[in-house]
Amino acid sequence: MFPTRTSTLASLFVVANVASATVHHLFVGTYVTSDLYTLAFDDEALTLEIVQNSTASTGHSWIAFDHTKSNVYGNAGTAVSSYSVLDDTRLHLDATIPVGGNCSNDSVIYIAAAKVAPYDVYSVPYGNSSQCGTVLSTFSNGTISSVAQVYPYLATSGVHGLAFSPDGKFLYSADDIGNSVWTHSVDATTGELTYVDRAEAPVTGADPRHAAVHSSGSYLYVGYEGPSQIAVYNIDTTTGIPTFTNITYSLIPEDVDHSLYWSDEVLLSFSESYLWATARGKSTNVTGYITALTLDTAGAITEQLFITPTTTSGGPANVIAPADFSDKWAAMSDGLAGTVEIRVLDAENKTADIVAKVTISAGGRITNPIWYD
Repeated sequence: MFPTRTSTLASLFVVANVASATVHHLFVGTYVTSDLYTLAFDDEALTLEIVQNSTASTGHSWIAFDHTKSNVYGNAGTAVSSYSVLDDTRLHLDATIPVGGNCSNDSVIYIAAAKVAPYDVYSVPYGNSSQCGTVLSTFSNGTISSVAQVYPYLATSGVHGLAFSPDGKFLYSADDIGNSVWTHSVDATTGELTYVDRAEAPVTGADPRHAAVHSSGSYLYVGYEGPSQIAVYNIDTTTGIPTFTNITYSLIPEDVDHSLYWSDEVLLSFSESYLWATARGKSTNVTGYITALTLDTAGAITEQLFITPTTTSGGPANVIAPADFSDKWAAMSDGLAGTVEIRVLDAENKTADIVAKVTISAGGRITNPIWYD
């Protein structure tokens, strides 16, 4: 059957609108106020502005999308909150569920949502009594429904970041206080976790903070908070167990006092051609740093492109969030200044310049930004 003139014109109209769309929305919150802001970034006019303020259950220091971007999850003290995305700009609070067990001894610090069925939500607390994590089940619409499992770490653990294998069969935990990387297998039916392995960091004080996994499933990149480094691990794709390769990359220049810095975030770009990472300054007298590294198709790092100072120290967080539709753009929250910046890779990949900025909170302490469209 050949297309009619009407259907052909309609298709061209849709394609033209997709091609000419230049406004992208992001969500961001704050640690200290019950607000979730919607931002609009125009990639032609290079403007960034607040277009909506949705009421939150409490302050959030970390937020994450579900697999369809229909829901946003936020840490809420010793609970997790769940919001539905009503349109491009509004969020609606649907549920707040306590994480339960010993996980309630400290506040939740990080949330990761599974991208494969049964689409559970995983959270970890952080502090001196952070010996467990929580798996939360979801309704069919993505709203969190109940605690499915409280699983153990060590009494000396303090997990700060989580990352899934690309097939969703394994979950990796960056244990900052416990100086190790954990591997758990994920039950394909229930989403519950089973312990597989715990790998001690190669040196005392490495303090794994956050992690990212390449889509090949062969590489795990771990941000070592203590020495401000990216550490490269090879993953056995059968067992899921990562092994340190003895390869690290510094996130700060060689000629600075390393004791004044600690690493923050590590994330992959849209095409996975680049790995982004940041470091924070421990005092307001120094800046943080942002870096990008190139990757080959298997995920091996081939080159470190630059180490560029950030606007301030970053305070509690200097979080980079690469756009999920292009390698060109990355959003960055400055936890000290209370701003979100949009950065762009220059034509020669020698730096990441700020092209737009908006102030979210004059008191700082804002969450990681997440790209909606």
